[in-house]
Amino acid sequence: MQSKGKASSSASTKRATTTGRGRGKAEKKVYSLPGQKFDPPEEREPLRIFYESLSKQIPSSEMAEFWLMEHGLLSPERAKKAYERKQKRQQQVRMGTPIKPVVRKDKPESSKKPSASSNMDWKAKKRVNYSDDDDDFIVKMKRSKG
Repeated sequence: MQSKGKASSSASTKRATTTGRGRGKAEKKVYSLPGQKFDPPEEREPLRIFYESLSKQIPSSEMAEFWLMEHGLLSPERAKKAYERKQKRQQQVRMGTPIKPVVRKDKPESSKKPSASSNMDWKAKKRVNYSDDDDDFIVKMKRSKG
């Protein structure tokens, strides 16, 4: 992330005109930063605020890093690293290599929920026995045989 002065200077563009079929408006911007695809948004743009705050709160967020890179809001060094990481990720997706997300052990073990199959073994099942009397019935708790 950069201050407003650096963001506009890093987004210097060159216009390359391409010859389209009868279309004179076909211009493609070429950006100086690696991986940049769009002009930097204004400072009060909601998406910019969101991704900048996400990047501050969770520095390891690839989603924020890729968005900031594509909009020219990273320093040239960070943009180069993010671009290489994105290329590697896209290559893995094309090759069909499963991408295993990084699992962090930040949460305590007690916050994890037990699986449903093991949870069923511990729950007691209710069994209702109806006697000959219509008014009386007996509820017995029976443990399931696991």
